[in-house]
Formats: sequence, C-alpha cells, structure tokens
Amino acid sequence: MKPSFPFVSNPNDKSTKGENKTPTTKNTVGNIIQWATRELQRSGIDTPCLDAEVILSHLLNCDRIQFHTHPDKPVQRTIASRYKKAVQKRAKRVPLQYITNHAEFMSLDFYVDERVLIPRPETELLVGAVIKKAKCFSHENEIVIIDIGVGSGNIAISLAKNISAAGIIAIDISPEALDVAKMNALKHHVQNKITFLCGNIYEPLQSCGIKTKAHFIVSNPPYIASTELSELQQEVRDYEPYTALISGNSGLEMFERILAETNSWLRPAGFLLLEVAEKQARQVIKIIKNTNIFTSIQRIKDYQNISRIIIAQREDNIGQDRN
Repeated sequence: MKPSFPFVSNPNDKSTKGENKTPTTKNTVGNIIQWATRELQRSGIDTPCLDAEVILSHLLNCDRIQFHTHPDKPVQRTIASRYKKAVQKRAKRVPLQYITNHAEFMSLDFYVDERVLIPRPETELLVGAVIKKAKCFSHENEIVIIDIGVGSGNIAISLAKNISAAGIIAIDISPEALDVAKMNALKHHVQNKITFLCGNIYEPLQSCGIKTKAHFIVSNPPYIASTELSELQQEVRDYEPYTALISGNSGLEMFERILAETNSWLRPAGFLLLEVAEKQARQVIKIIKNTNIFTSIQRIKDYQNISRIIIAQREDNIGQDRN
C-alpha cells in the first residue's frame, strides 16, 4: 500500500469526530523527510534522501544539519503542503534546481528556472581559463569579453566578479533567458559591467553599432545533436530549454556559426574559448583550424578526463584592425 502523506488532522474538521476519526502522524521534519525519501526512491531518483532534505531545507530556509539534530521539529501545515507538491514534481523528474530555483556556480548562487539551462560544474573550467588568460591583458583599461549564449548569466557574472577590468557583452537569442541573467546580475551587483543583448550570435552587435573587438569570445553553446535527444537524461530532455541544448543534426552547427564570424569580432592575440561535448573536441578543433586565424589551440580536460574546453588564440599581426 502506498504510504499516505503525514498531514496533521484539522482539529476544527467535524468529520473526524467519533468513531470515524482516522489517526494521523504529525508533520515533523523526520516524518515528512522519511515519506519523501520513499516517494523519490520509488520514482528512481538516484539520491532520494538528499533531494528530500534539500527541498525541505529550501522551504524552511535552514541548514540540512538541523534535520538530523532536531528531527521532531514540527512543520507548519502550509509548508508541509508545499513540500508535498515539490516532492511530487521531483518524482516526475523535474530537476531539483528548478524546484528550489537555486544553482551554485563558481561558489556563487544563481536563480534558475525552466527558461535557462542549469549551470554545470564543467563550465567552471571555461571561466577559470578566461580568468587565467586575462592576465595577458593586465595593462588594458578594459578587457572586453563577448559571451555567446548567456543563459542564466553564470559565465558572464562569474567573469565580472573575478576580473576587475572586465566589460562584458552578454548575448542570448532568448529574451526570457536574458530576464533571468539580468536578475542574477543585479543579485551579484555586476549589472554595470555587463551589457545584455538579445539576438542570434553576433547579429545584435551589428544592429547596436558596436565596433570594439573583444579580447575574449567565450561560449558554452548548444552542442547536442538532435538525433541524440532521446538518449539524454529525462531531467534534461523533458525540462531544460531545447534551444540551449540542440545544435542541428550534427551537434556542431553552433560552433560553425560562431567561428564563421570570429574574424570580425576577435582582436589580434585575443582568445576564443568554447565548451564542447564528449568526443567533439577533434571536430571543433578542425573547424577552428579552417578559419586560418589562430596560432595556438589548447584543450582542457574535465573531471572525467574528457576534453571539454577548447582555447584558441588569434595570431598577433593581422594587419590593421579596429580597436
């Protein structure tokens, strides 16, 4: 028999009087976490207890350690009701980050919802590489960075927080995603360092009349082939934004489009940094080499020893360029 949710009975409900009254379990922290853990485990969630605790921690705005030190702490009926709905959403494979509206990236807290891709740990490698390479331009008054596919703003905002001279142009084709990114920029007090533009790759740069070439072009673009969609984890396939995931039939379409106009927007000795999918590095490097404007190409491997970040530096002496 499926266990019932341990709601506290309403003492004013006359239908529970007399012999028909059904005993109920009180809503304590320990009781509802046990219920949630069973529900999530039955739904095939890999970390049922952790997810159950994270959701309740979010609703109660407290540290999870309190659940273990005070398991008998009562939970208000309204909170318990919200908790039940949130757990049922997680059981349907809604990503935990969309339920709590929180995702950590570079030790910063970002608001996320279904309008944006959830930041991944691997992308921190890209940000870390830009921070390191920015030392090459320490003599510059402003280090111009173009972020293509801004999403939640995790890349642009992290760079703004860590590079004092950064001036960032953050581009996304989705106005809904830009709304989230702007919210996060305000949250982290870097809105004055970031210009948000809505449009397709470099198009908004042209329409806004921007002429300054960038020291860095960075992107974590869509890189999954449309034929691979069915193979994705359900949380990703069913809930994360399609346009932030899929890049044509090959998974390389966005890389090709970004590289096609890099020559117009990356200054001499500037860097292009791209996050790529597993087994995609060689193909992306080939596209980069075909532009004939880069003198060096490096790879950074992720925590699973997969080539994940591609760094390409443009040749230094390319004739007269815009500053």
